[in-house]
Amino acid sequence: MAPPGGPMMMQVTDTEVKVSRVQVAGLQRTKNDIVVEQVKDVLTAGTLQDVLVKSFESLQKLNELNIFKHVDLRLDTAKDRHGNAKGLAVTFLVTEHGRLKSTIAANAGTQSGDTSLSLTLRNLLGRAEQLSLITATTVPLWGHTVQLQFSKPYYKDIEKKLLVAIGNTNTKHPFSGYQAYTTASNVALHFPSQLGSHSLTWGGDWRQLYSFGTNIPLSVREQAGHSLKCSLKHTLEADERDDPLLPRSGFRVKMAQEVAGVGGDVCFGKAELQSEAYWELFSDWVLSLSLWGGVMRPYTPSRINDRFFLGGPTTLKGFGMWGTGPREQGYSLGGEAYWATGLHLFAPLPFVRNELVRRIRIHSFATAGNLIHCSSLSQLPGLSRNIRCSCGVGLHFRLGVAQIELNYALPLRAQPTDQLSPGLQFGIGLEML
Repeated sequence: MAPPGGPMMMQVTDTEVKVSRVQVAGLQRTKNDIVVEQVKDVLTAGTLQDVLVKSFESLQKLNELNIFKHVDLRLDTAKDRHGNAKGLAVTFLVTEHGRLKSTIAANAGTQSGDTSLSLTLRNLLGRAEQLSLITATTVPLWGHTVQLQFSKPYYKDIEKKLLVAIGNTNTKHPFSGYQAYTTASNVALHFPSQLGSHSLTWGGDWRQLYSFGTNIPLSVREQAGHSLKCSLKHTLEADERDDPLLPRSGFRVKMAQEVAGVGGDVCFGKAELQSEAYWELFSDWVLSLSLWGGVMRPYTPSRINDRFFLGGPTTLKGFGMWGTGPREQGYSLGGEAYWATGLHLFAPLPFVRNELVRRIRIHSFATAGNLIHCSSLSQLPGLSRNIRCSCGVGLHFRLGVAQIELNYALPLRAQPTDQLSPGLQFGIGLEML
């Protein structure tokens, strides 16, 4: 007998077959046209190997619709009405999810985190549509969000998705002395390409800004009131890391471009880049380099809730939250241009074999960056002056897609107006410098 994968296996899988019937059994609310698009390639298979490959590809596509609890595959001999063999019959046995889904989740960004509760109506119209009501509370920038969101995949290519959302957000920003109440609506199209994953979004935001606290600077108080921002935004993300949780090699790049002024009274152009690369030096010893940057070109006076901010345990370590850049009376005003870079050396904890504990790593780091006021592109050379930098050591932990760090950070270079935070710092976020 030939060994598995040897000549005998090749002889079996290269056997010519004809697929006479492909069937999806178990549909209740789901329309036929969307599942037909996911399984029709099985009919083009000419060998048994092709049948197996295309069948498992179709099974994966059916799972990615997120409307089936179980998807099973069955291969059988197709027979005509006289009981004679007539090719191969491929059957996908599906069990649909229930109509209602509830989710409690915790998320994290670069400056804050949130806990959310969502109620979702799945497969609303029979073609994998979802209608979700989401409520979220944000900490430590205390705020609350309520959003109604509708999503629908393109039935011929489910990696393309349309998303429509409308909602209200009320958020306090104590480090800048203002509170923002926003009614937002947006329409987004998500689609892949050879470069990565794209998102093209039109958004309309009606913002109301209030100052709060004591000794709020005039430059913040004079921005209080209403503004309307209508913008078009494009985001591209390419992820070539070998492992999204514990990467040892590869890179990730995220680029965003936004143009505001397609209606409303806010007008600017904005571009931002986030990139990171990894190299394994020794077994589980990994060197990481991150580079972030952004620039905003305002065509009307820039508003504080559109600017960049820098500083804190997830960006420029050893500094307070939003602790660098233009400041007035102890409050951060933000800036129109910034850059930041971080160099990390990750090492495993000694004598640890447990898989969960292996996600905790020792790391040493150095971070540097700058944030400036920039009303025109001719002022960009100012980014090379008054650079802030810090270094330190700590523990880095991956919990799902979130990153958690406990560091001892020491600012090495700062400006007199910066807010410093030397010593122990705790940070949690999806993205960290």
